[in-house]
Amino acid sequence: MFMDFFIDSFQAGKKILTDEVYKDKTINKVCHNYIDAQTAFAKMLVRNTIDISAYNVEAVNNFFYPKKESATAKAVKEANTDTQ
Repeated sequence: MFMDFFIDSFQAGKKILTDEVYKDKTINKVCHNYIDAQTAFAKMLVRNTIDISAYNVEAVNNFFYPKKESATAKAVKEANTDTQ
């Protein structure tokens, strides 16, 4: 994904800063785990936003430009309709 590049770049910068600030290996590992959790959460938010946006665009598109029913589908629909 395109946005993953930006998320990964920003989070890598945070990891580099963490390596400089926290020299203790245990604290550094905890900080890296926290940054990894933030990365996963940010990527999930981006994926959800893209999916919801795509759904909304498709719904609006279908509302303004409804798909026309094919002749075959129309014939089957009429054959299955009870006309009594």
